[in-house]
Amino acid sequence: MNSIRFSLLLAGILTPFHHAGAAPETEDPASKEETPLKEIVVTASQGRTSPSLTVPSPEDSRAELAKVPGGAETVDAERYLTGRASTVADTFALSAGVFAQPRFGSDEARLSIRGSGLQRTFHGRGLRVLQDGVPINLADGGFDFQALDPLSASYINVWRGANSLAYGSATLGGAIDYVSRTGLTSPGYSLRMEGGSFDYLRTRVAAGLSEGPLDAYFSLSHQSQEGFRNHSEQDAQRLFANFGWKIADNIETRLYVTALTTDSRLPGNLTKRELETDPKMAAPNNLLQDQRRDFELYRLASKTTATYDNTTVDLIAAWTYKDLNHPIFQVIDQKSNDALLGFAITNTDDLFGLGHRIRAGVNYSRGETHAANYLNVGGQRGALVQKDDQTSQNLETYLESQLELGYGFTSVLGAAASRNERETRRIFGATPPNSSYDRTYDDLAPKVGLRWEHEDIQVYANVSGSYEPPSFSESGTAVVANRAQEATSYELGTRGTQAFFRWDASVYHAQVEDELLTVQLPPPAAIGATGTINADQTIHQGVELATEIDLLGKSWLENPAHRLVFRTAWTWGDFHFDDDRTYGDNRIAGLPEHLIRGELLWENDCGWYAGPTFEWVPTKTWVDHRNTLSADPYALLGFKLGRRVEEGLSWFIEGKNLTDERYAATTGVIENANGTDQRQFLPGDGRGVFTGVEYRW
Repeated sequence: MNSIRFSLLLAGILTPFHHAGAAPETEDPASKEETPLKEIVVTASQGRTSPSLTVPSPEDSRAELAKVPGGAETVDAERYLTGRASTVADTFALSAGVFAQPRFGSDEARLSIRGSGLQRTFHGRGLRVLQDGVPINLADGGFDFQALDPLSASYINVWRGANSLAYGSATLGGAIDYVSRTGLTSPGYSLRMEGGSFDYLRTRVAAGLSEGPLDAYFSLSHQSQEGFRNHSEQDAQRLFANFGWKIADNIETRLYVTALTTDSRLPGNLTKRELETDPKMAAPNNLLQDQRRDFELYRLASKTTATYDNTTVDLIAAWTYKDLNHPIFQVIDQKSNDALLGFAITNTDDLFGLGHRIRAGVNYSRGETHAANYLNVGGQRGALVQKDDQTSQNLETYLESQLELGYGFTSVLGAAASRNERETRRIFGATPPNSSYDRTYDDLAPKVGLRWEHEDIQVYANVSGSYEPPSFSESGTAVVANRAQEATSYELGTRGTQAFFRWDASVYHAQVEDELLTVQLPPPAAIGATGTINADQTIHQGVELATEIDLLGKSWLENPAHRLVFRTAWTWGDFHFDDDRTYGDNRIAGLPEHLIRGELLWENDCGWYAGPTFEWVPTKTWVDHRNTLSADPYALLGFKLGRRVEEGLSWFIEGKNLTDERYAATTGVIENANGTDQRQFLPGDGRGVFTGVEYRW
């Protein structure tokens, strides 16, 4: 956008417009008062400048999330673009309540909120993941980390726990929405390159364009690494694009295109002794079988938004095709097609003279997967072992009402109802019990909440139900048919800003029934046999605290020349069995009790920043539900330096794990280790230095 400032004499040009009908040419110049000069700003712009209807601004999203009577946060991309932006750990490093750890410094990760899907270190589960409000999850509930691109996001909305009901999600963990850059919000061009240790390289070219009622945004990236560990090479190419068309002043439609191909070698788990001796090594069997996870994914989605007075209507649709080649203990070959249709309506008309907001919607999704398993012969397909056809269907409806009661109080009432179907037909191979099945799950998850706010302080409380049917990874066991996981969560929290201090704090307690866990199978299974089935009663509870303090005492309402900012995110999670016949009150394995991350940065108004970063897990992390084997506590220290500007050249240098700590970033989860060392430890990366440059014009 170009701005031209110029001054015009009021008598020479503006007088005819201000004194219509006068005859200045016959007026005595001496009788006129001297005309003052006025400065006029004329703005010449390319393309459309009106805001997008389909993609809210960060400010609008923050205002919307502030209405949630529970844990919620908007993560601005500028926060994580000050350093390497590769893994979900980079993206959510300062997000309290979000446990995000890569398996081996790459896309594959353990991503969990409030203990959701805490067993999974691959192919995420337990969260609703969206792009601009359109679900990315496949129809059985799983999602792929490679389909997420923090570089093409303007910001990320996070709803922790059962707080995303107004967006169609009723999972225990909540929802994460990657909100796209558009030709309106990110006009112009940009080039970004990151590189560093372990032969890490990530390049991205992007462009935002707009003309009249049309706008478009493209992001094309390449990522590769040799990896800290042997056999952890990764190579990926991603295209993210969207095209917007403002059909009328109150109607806009946007088309999304995603295309990605990704190849990842899997180094596997190590024993604790192997981790301490040589954390770079790969598990022998992973090398022998050349274990990998390679796939292509193509996605088309659309969102149309129409506004009429105080009513907004959203129509969404999506289709995803995925072709997976996954040599592990066997070679897993899957081809899937998933489709989604959705409708939502939001109205803000007053009710009985009180401020009121109601949102309701319905989503239907269906997925079909052709799955085959082959013998793994050095990473290649051997003989066919089994072949299944899998179909999943979901019908979800939801409604949430917020009513302003006065004196700063707002009540929230809502519910989500779901019907989910999971069907597997064995086409070829052995047919043990439940190898073919057709299961239907139904649930109603209610929500009651209350929010109070005064100036820049907010306090909230809620009681919420949550519900999650099993994905295909959990739904087929030879002994026990799976039930859906359900929970009732109680939450109390506060967020706000006071002078130089910002905070976001939540305390929650969730009573979970039929949690999907790998536990010992009951009779008639063989003694010691385990499988992913439903645990009886479990408890998930904890504290999420994020703070941001200017140690120079500068108010967040000011724009000082310098700040010294201490940011920290503390996540305490106590996940345990509740008087279980087998496990008593043992901790559920998989996640550390405490995770503390933070940074101390000097920042100035010219975009410069510098300071240390840290990560601390002060307690051991159990590997097995019997609590006989654990990963050790650890502490990591880093440092970053750089400058970030809106236009021109931005750059950074970041050091990670500068003390070269040997530690387990995360672990596998098993039922019983019997106190003996097991191959369940995933080493974190050693000392690394990364640098990046970005040029925007």
